[in-house]
Amino acid sequence: MRSAVTPTGYRSEPRRADLDWLRVLGMLVVFLVHAAEPFNPWDTWHVQSALRSKWLGELVFFPAPWIMPLFMTLAGEAAWLALRSRSPLRYVRERLLRLGLPLALGILVLVPPQVWVERRLQGRFEGSLLAFYPHFFEGIYPEGNFAWHNLWFLVFLLAFSLATAPLLAALRGPAGRRLLARLAAPCRGPAGLAWLVLPAVAIRIATATAAPRFAPLAYDWSNRGLLLPAFLWGFAVAAEPGFAAALDRHWKPALVIAAAASVGLCAWAWPGDVLARLPAARSAGGVLLWGGYGCASWCWLVALLGGARRCLARDGEALQRASALVYPFYVLHHGVIVGLAAAMVHRGADSAGLPVAFLGLAAASLAVSLGLCGWVAAWEPLRLVFGLRSRRRAAVRGTIPLARDEL
Repeated sequence: MRSAVTPTGYRSEPRRADLDWLRVLGMLVVFLVHAAEPFNPWDTWHVQSALRSKWLGELVFFPAPWIMPLFMTLAGEAAWLALRSRSPLRYVRERLLRLGLPLALGILVLVPPQVWVERRLQGRFEGSLLAFYPHFFEGIYPEGNFAWHNLWFLVFLLAFSLATAPLLAALRGPAGRRLLARLAAPCRGPAGLAWLVLPAVAIRIATATAAPRFAPLAYDWSNRGLLLPAFLWGFAVAAEPGFAAALDRHWKPALVIAAAASVGLCAWAWPGDVLARLPAARSAGGVLLWGGYGCASWCWLVALLGGARRCLARDGEALQRASALVYPFYVLHHGVIVGLAAAMVHRGADSAGLPVAFLGLAAASLAVSLGLCGWVAAWEPLRLVFGLRSRRRAAVRGTIPLARDEL
């Protein structure tokens, strides 16, 4: 495919199927994690079944170090593609629109029913959803009701996109490109994997030890400490061919290390009481745990990005359609799972047994979520509020490929 010249003078790149594959498969992982949460014995989720499974707990725990950093890395790569054909001001304006609108819609429309369902199951509220809505703004979840649930990622992505816009604009210039080339040079050598991974290990240990009293597995700021580096790294990988060359060279050893680190973390989690068994953050055990966590995070990123470049190059219309729906699917699927899981628990449908309950919940939630996504994609006003591009605008742009800056 020939590249087209964009308004800023760069040449647009052909569509990268490997990034679409990572986006779609990553979203499938997120979906399965949320479908498994009602049966997770190590966490307190919005809806809890009486059935528990350590295997489903491991399904939740296994991707925790790397799945959202992966999405943030893909968002960083998309930021580079967006800035190739947009001015920084237009980039900021589009991010405010395409992230801010779905975030506002989700918090004001999609999240309140989820909190209402949870409060009814807990016996903390007896009225209708309409009666509950004013109470949604009382206090901060989990003690209070105001929450953003899975939309926390959009909050971080919007903040990172706006805060780093001047830096990203500078990095796309000649001086910035030279800086990225110098940073990439040692990563291509024999010890390049260490240059890629050790900073993430240090960041994860530092953020865990800086706030030892925060619950460190799911909700605290320290667990988000790798997201901004992942966003910036994704931008650097897309902008500087040297980083892509480093991925091509090191993804196989990174995969071995990532698998070993994840097996170790999952073996540590298997006995249960995960939060109660956490070592003190500033102890030797804490440094080992969080160092291994950071190592797993970044080695998986290197392995997935490099492996996808090597093995997932096949494109197709079905893949492109699925990739385009990842963003609305992410916004919608969580509420669908919460609602169907609550109905399952309320009606005692989980008494059919764990395999039937989990597979039934996952299948029903997937069908409903995909149906809602199809409705969103088919109606132009909903495309706007869910952050999808106008089909009319895409037709006008013709042969210049749009940057893949969906979630």
